[in-house]
Amino acid sequence: MREAGSRKWELPGGKIDSELNETLFDAANRELLEEVGLEMNSGSKLVRTEIEEFDDTPIVNCFIVHTDEFDGEPVINTDELDKLKWVRPEEYKELDWHANSGYSIPPIEKLGYYLKN
Repeated sequence: MREAGSRKWELPGGKIDSELNETLFDAANRELLEEVGLEMNSGSKLVRTEIEEFDDTPIVNCFIVHTDEFDGEPVINTDELDKLKWVRPEEYKELDWHANSGYSIPPIEKLGYYLKN
């Protein structure tokens, strides 16, 4: 998905809502539904990446979730986005990614490995 007013691409995502007692998959599904109108039928944790900021921000754990079973059609559900695009893993690195999505590039480059193991 692409941020409105920008040429930068980013992935659907957000935070786990501890007040709702969300699981990783609940949060991933909620964010996917809120941002692009898709709902996962099943999912598996593919990669966990730890990001350490250089200021007083705590370490952030990022999870990449894999699914190939969706309900719904992709739509832009917010005015913060202006475009959606499906890309193959080999096309992924060619896009101009927002800095917040940079963590996803190394796992996507090894997607075939992760999916087999």
